[in-house]
Amino acid sequence: MGRSETDVYRRLREVARAIDPALVVERGSIRWVDAPYAGVYYNLVLGDAHALLFLPADDLEAPDADARLRDRLEAARRYLAGFTTARSAAIPAAGPGRAPRRP
Repeated sequence: MGRSETDVYRRLREVARAIDPALVVERGSIRWVDAPYAGVYYNLVLGDAHALLFLPADDLEAPDADARLRDRLEAARRYLAGFTTARSAAIPAAGPGRAPRRP
């Protein structure tokens, strides 16, 4: 994959939406870096919880990149779900057979 921030945004957004429509990748937060480690920084939002995350370039360029993105974003979603303070609605835990959580 090339190092286009727009392409990275589209890929992250597509995977995030498939995991949970409430999981948002902030477009303006996508930043490529080459040193000390090549990769991309991005901000992920779930409700009022935010996290600045780093994705290594190897994960984006690997043959199993789609699976890696899904695994990383599913883990990030679980992490963010533990920090949201939106009390008015349950945020369901991702995955089959998992009960919704109330923050």
